[in-house]
Amino acid sequence: MKRRHFSSYLLLGTIGGILPARSIAQTLPQFQHHWLILYWMPYDNDLSRFGEPIADMITRGTRNSGSEVVVVMQSDYLRERQMRRRVFVDGTVQEIAIDGEAIQEDSSDIRALNAYLDWAKATFTADHWAVIVVGHGGKINEISPDNHSDRQPQTWMGVDQFSQAVANFNQTLGGRVELLFFQNCHKATLEVIYEAKNCAKYTLASQLELGAPNYYYTELLKNLKDIKNGSQLALAIIGGERGDMYHTFTLIDNHFVDQIPEKLAPVVAEMMAKPTLDLSVLSSIPTYNYFNEKHCDILIFLKYLASTNPAINQVALEEFAEFLRSSVISHYQIGGWLYGSRQQRAARESCGLNLYFPESRNTIDRYQNLALSSQVDLISLYSKMFIS
Repeated sequence: MKRRHFSSYLLLGTIGGILPARSIAQTLPQFQHHWLILYWMPYDNDLSRFGEPIADMITRGTRNSGSEVVVVMQSDYLRERQMRRRVFVDGTVQEIAIDGEAIQEDSSDIRALNAYLDWAKATFTADHWAVIVVGHGGKINEISPDNHSDRQPQTWMGVDQFSQAVANFNQTLGGRVELLFFQNCHKATLEVIYEAKNCAKYTLASQLELGAPNYYYTELLKNLKDIKNGSQLALAIIGGERGDMYHTFTLIDNHFVDQIPEKLAPVVAEMMAKPTLDLSVLSSIPTYNYFNEKHCDILIFLKYLASTNPAINQVALEEFAEFLRSSVISHYQIGGWLYGSRQQRAARESCGLNLYFPESRNTIDRYQNLALSSQVDLISLYSKMFIS
């Protein structure tokens, strides 16, 4: 996540009352809430400075919303010995004790996330839920990093682990999670959105980098009472964000994501049926670099490969492209200026979803264990790219 304008705010402290940690049943009345927003904030790194300004914006946003809107945040800050769990209701903040000493500090530990989700389910009842994970993005299958204080190397949670936890949580709620927002850089990839397809009705992510701390919180929460579904929530997030905090946003309708393998497989099969692809085209394909890994817009990637052999029938590719744009991708927002204008042309030419782009023959099977690879033989296609 790119850090911009970090000197443009003051650390104001938390607005509203902070109550001592105590039994949640003693401090929070049991209501049927309209919206419950769960933030997972793995800021045990250089993003720690942004945690409290975000908390302040959330507090301001919940004022005068009564019990209809509740925001919960579990955060992990650099050099703090344990995570914090806070509940934001009607402009007040309550600090809640976290049980389980073994998992209080490590935000890369899936047990910590599972415990948080289990607690939320046992504590609240709401018509609509959203899960938002903030922080650095890492490689395709990395999220929620933790910088350990005892000189251990930085560790990450797997996106596959994270997605399984949220999908299980969504299932126990009867499918009431409306939106999963990857508020991380470079998570609008085909591998990630397929992995997360059962987490929520919609997934919001960015194909490129996002800024920090972001500024949509207050306006979003002020208007949340009038929002009825995950699509509206995502569009409100996008509409409330400052242009210098993003380049692009991609909103995915998860009702259609299950169909991606059956639509993509004929495209891959057509390319595999033809003679060797021209290796020289690889250097011409525009790619994005993030955490020492390359990504490429999925449709740009496939069109480049198809252009290497005129015998390739492009009907399946055209059908797949139409399916992505008309069904899977509910909204593609461009026009942000996080890096000025240098990537705006690339955004206009993209569809909004990336795919892993292997750097060499040795890296083609890096994500063979993710769900998409088990459904579509991308590894064989990658192998063919490297046959000279």
